[in-house]
Amino acid sequence: MNNSKKAKLRHEKIRDLLQKNDVMKIQDLCRICDVSIATIRNDLTYLEKIGVLKRVIGGAVSTEGTCRDTIYASRINLFKEEKEKIARYVVDHIIEKNMTICLDAGTTNQYIAQALMEKDIPCKVITNASNILSTLIKSKNIEIHLIGGKLNKEHNAFFDRKAIEQAEQYKTDIYFLSPNGIDSHCISLSSRQEAIIKRIFIENANKVIVVADHSKFNRNAGNYLMDVEDVDEFISDTTIDG
Repeated sequence: MNNSKKAKLRHEKIRDLLQKNDVMKIQDLCRICDVSIATIRNDLTYLEKIGVLKRVIGGAVSTEGTCRDTIYASRINLFKEEKEKIARYVVDHIIEKNMTICLDAGTTNQYIAQALMEKDIPCKVITNASNILSTLIKSKNIEIHLIGGKLNKEHNAFFDRKAIEQAEQYKTDIYFLSPNGIDSHCISLSSRQEAIIKRIFIENANKVIVVADHSKFNRNAGNYLMDVEDVDEFISDTTIDG
């Protein structure tokens, strides 16, 4: 098989991987495609030029259609350092004593919960995420309100009808919104059903802060959450000094 045909097959494989996995790191693409870093970088440069992906630090995200509603376990370790950076900033500079905050089931919010637990700021946390409950449950100073119902095990979250009804009862000072997509017009999510409960969180919060690493920008995940212009603040790894 000539190099041109091999490259075309590899390009199709990369496009398929990005559609299925939301975002891919260069090292993983090298391993799966069994080629060098230089080859993958050339592939990504070409595919970005024809408009099917966007390069991000250490990898790439698809720009073809909507991003896949990937399983939580496959997303939690993607861009871990960037999410930890966001979480430290939020806990050090945003969350104050006696606040009522909402943390949804997005992976960035798991890192915020971990940082909050370490600092143990006295506050009230509203969440529909079972893993956030597990993270905060040992704190003596953090009051936890779990929005429950039927657990979606792939997302470690509750967002069925019963959970939606419970979510409507809570007002919060700040909702930390962890989305799948941010483009020039709107904030979006890949899961239609989960988007419903997040829109309730938005409506019931005095302030909405979007927390998202750089891979979420310049893409639409398919299910509208809110207009970009209505977001009170954005916190991303690219906007935090240090």
